[in-house]
Amino acid sequence: MITCTLNNQKYSIDFVSGRALREMEPAAKMYGRIVALSNAALKGETPADAGELSIADAMDVMIRWFCILFGNQFTPDDVLDHYPVDRLMHDIALALMAVQTQTTGILNEFPTKAARTEATPESEEIPQF
Repeated sequence: MITCTLNNQKYSIDFVSGRALREMEPAAKMYGRIVALSNAALKGETPADAGELSIADAMDVMIRWFCILFGNQFTPDDVLDHYPVDRLMHDIALALMAVQTQTTGILNEFPTKAARTEATPESEEIPQF
């Protein structure tokens, strides 16, 4: 079972439907464009189509697919208003990759939890010089 909690409401699916696989192409292509732009930016390059991609368009395409993944039990507005921004695109990309590679068994709960590191105890703080 895969769950997604939005605004204290839990939505679940028992399996990923064929529709989610069939309808993922626009979201997967958009994710590919985002990755390509990010990689180009790291190299100091600007792809020719960089100006054609807006953050709003990219988010809309990917969020619409995420709603399909969950059988449209919630709307894109529900996601925009109640999904933690620091997990949003990461989680959609994780779901996309899992569906594309047919490894959906790794999916469990959304929003995912970010990895945390333990804070250094005060007694072990690095001295300031």
